[in-house]
Amino acid sequence: MSKRSYREFESWRGFQEYFPEKARIKPGQEPQEEYWEWNEYSVHIDRYIPEQPAKPVKIILVHGGGANGRLMFPLGVVLRSNGYECVSADLPGFGLTEIRKPNSYYTWIDLVDQLILKERKDDDRKIVLCGISLGGMLSYHVACRNDQVSGLIVSALADTSSSRTQHQLAKNKLMGTIGVSVTRKFGWLFDGVKVPIKSTTKMWAMANNQDFVEKLLKDRVGSGGKVYVKFLRTLFEAKPELEPELFQHVPLLFVQPEEDHIIPWWVSEPFYDRLACPKEVVELQGCGHIPLEEPGITQLEKAALKFLEKLES
Repeated sequence: MSKRSYREFESWRGFQEYFPEKARIKPGQEPQEEYWEWNEYSVHIDRYIPEQPAKPVKIILVHGGGANGRLMFPLGVVLRSNGYECVSADLPGFGLTEIRKPNSYYTWIDLVDQLILKERKDDDRKIVLCGISLGGMLSYHVACRNDQVSGLIVSALADTSSSRTQHQLAKNKLMGTIGVSVTRKFGWLFDGVKVPIKSTTKMWAMANNQDFVEKLLKDRVGSGGKVYVKFLRTLFEAKPELEPELFQHVPLLFVQPEEDHIIPWWVSEPFYDRLACPKEVVELQGCGHIPLEEPGITQLEKAALKFLEKLES
């Protein structure tokens, strides 16, 4: 059976126009596509390889809910142009990764953990995890167990086991109270059932440009797709292996979109404040949950490059 390619799914091309020219995938410069056979999954990977010899840091881009690896293209393109190789996997349930059974949030943690080991077998470059949205806390979960991580760049640290966070992420008050409670207590009965991701959370706030959001919601391998109840249930119960007070060994750059209506600063701040590692916050001015706007998107680029260059020294 032939593997699917993003050449067959044109939705991502329609997202290009909303980002600055320097962050777009130009014709003929698409990321290299490959598949990785891991456990019960054929994992689709986008790989951004710079033309010049790659720098001694490799970035694994970690998407969140309602997205996929291809949607991380603005970071992949900009970092590639600055000499960094980037790896962006479609996590099970999204994108083109082939899924053969109901997956959990723990599957995501295990996959990123094992992807790091896979990449380290190929070379000894330092690994940085760059997690956007739910990919931020996911990156933290992985860094707690994998000592091959050298740094974290995240846009959110949402503790999804917290009822306060669950209510904030939920699509509306009814979903935040009854829906979350039922899923946590009885979700295992419906683990094999799929639900539209846009029916569970504030997908209307994925970005502050509503034309862009409308296109997102039509993307059947992203925000327009479905997730297993098992994924939602385990997302609500997952706790990191290390409390933030014990997390000291990995530096962290936190980039907070100024106008993020899904995961605003107050959601991440309590967890961030408890972190014992070297850390810094950079506010992305004018940006929504998915950063599209200037000057924030350039602030993100400059902060990330400064962080990565420091790791190289």
